[in-house]
Amino acid sequence: MKGVVQIARLFGIPVQVHWSFLLIFVWVLIKGLGEAWDWYTIGWMMAFVLALFFCVVLHEFGHALTARRFGVGTRDIILSPIGGVARLDKLPDEPMHEFFVAIAGPAVNVGISLTLAAVPFALSRDKFYNFFSSLLFPNSNVFAVGLDAWDYFLFGLIGLNIVLAVFNMLPAFPMDGGRVLRALLSIRLGRLRATQLASYIGQAMAVGLVAFGAWQLSIITAIIGMFVFVMAVNEYRMVRFDGLLDKYTVADVLRPQFTPLYADEPLSSAIDRMQHGTERHFLVFDHWQNITGTLSEYRLMQLAKDSSVDRSQPLSAFVKKRFEALLPSDGLREAYPKVHWKGQGILPVYEGGRLVGVVDRGGLEQFVALNGRASGLEKGGGMR
Repeated sequence: MKGVVQIARLFGIPVQVHWSFLLIFVWVLIKGLGEAWDWYTIGWMMAFVLALFFCVVLHEFGHALTARRFGVGTRDIILSPIGGVARLDKLPDEPMHEFFVAIAGPAVNVGISLTLAAVPFALSRDKFYNFFSSLLFPNSNVFAVGLDAWDYFLFGLIGLNIVLAVFNMLPAFPMDGGRVLRALLSIRLGRLRATQLASYIGQAMAVGLVAFGAWQLSIITAIIGMFVFVMAVNEYRMVRFDGLLDKYTVADVLRPQFTPLYADEPLSSAIDRMQHGTERHFLVFDHWQNITGTLSEYRLMQLAKDSSVDRSQPLSAFVKKRFEALLPSDGLREAYPKVHWKGQGILPVYEGGRLVGVVDRGGLEQFVALNGRASGLEKGGGMR
């Protein structure tokens, strides 16, 4: 995704922040200055925002690590002003696997709330009573005796984690409740029909959010509603797209003829072939005809734009050495994310221990686009 910066990598999963995330701090600053907050209060509010989004990251790791237990990888976790998203390589195959992956995120928020709720109890009895009074009577200061900034910080995190858990369980895509609903419906109806019904419910709830936002003059609520509507529509398209991929195997997109590059060739030769030839992605071999790595179009374009790169250097200095091999019998649904999302661009295909061809991103996308039109899927509409 464009406009993101990686800030961490945990459990092998990149954590990225979209540039628009900074708008939250701008909003806190403007609101604080407008309401004559002192800098101490503004600092606490900004720290609260960071703590809350740390909880959002933990929520997304709940999804990602649960998905990993069922053999589903996660490309990355991205934070934006309206929340976080863990981008999985694919949907879990079994409905109950999807159920557990979906519910894991809200369960993390509930766990955070329960853990933090133990803090005021451990500190003192008065703190414990103040905490529950603030939950039961949020608009009253009658019971709020001796509360300091740390108490408000702690109670706010506990309360908002509960809100996050409840809000995410609304039965609307892309919220977790929509995925839980789809998983339960899939047991009886199958994934496609279940997704269609869950998508309709999500769209109806999204229209309600937009209407409520317009009534309350809440721009954020209206934006969230529009976002939910678009995601509900796209979720159905993506499931239809997965259904399309299930019909084909690697053998259907296999390209037996390809141009090999060699590790001791200069970088300039690979860039020249990409710019003036018909192929955009390459396998790189050594002199014993063993594959040493891959070079994707994206990687070559980066190198071509970088004036500091010495183009006389051998390709061995630039290849992506870690890659996966495919079999002709592999399903296209499993092969697609390996080529399309993992930055490979091209993968070798072996049969009986012998290299029989390649699958590259361009050929795969062209094949999917042609067959997608025949199946009523617009190009890009169902592609993740």
